[in-house]
Amino acid sequence: MTELNLIEQYAAAAPIAKWLGFSAQPDGDDIVFTLTFDERHIGNKLIGALHGGAIAAFLEFSAQAALSARLGGGQRIATVNCDVDYLRSARAQDMKARVRFIRIGRRLAFVEALGWQKDEASPVAAARFRFRLDDTEK
Repeated sequence: MTELNLIEQYAAAAPIAKWLGFSAQPDGDDIVFTLTFDERHIGNKLIGALHGGAIAAFLEFSAQAALSARLGGGQRIATVNCDVDYLRSARAQDMKARVRFIRIGRRLAFVEALGWQKDEASPVAAARFRFRLDDTEK
């Protein structure tokens, strides 16, 4: 099964993926994740900005889905900590993300996610995660 198929399978089992309008598309050898804009994602109605919590949830879920696929499924992934840097206001439109693996060990994985809207070179948010890996086959 391909990583994209595993990501789609992971997302299908998570209710938050539907709320986020989460999807994943291949981009060369990489995968780009999408948060499909919805009015429920707005935090500041005066300026029409996405809520920081929606952005953080999207980046975290993207990182979890990508990590699950990289590991081939069969492992529970629990967030140990996350650090999100909000770099600019996110407008009321779709958001994209790309995930990068820093290190994947037996018990912990260190992952980064970068989110942008119009231009990947102008990110909206950058996040770093540490995940605990538990083998579900024990």
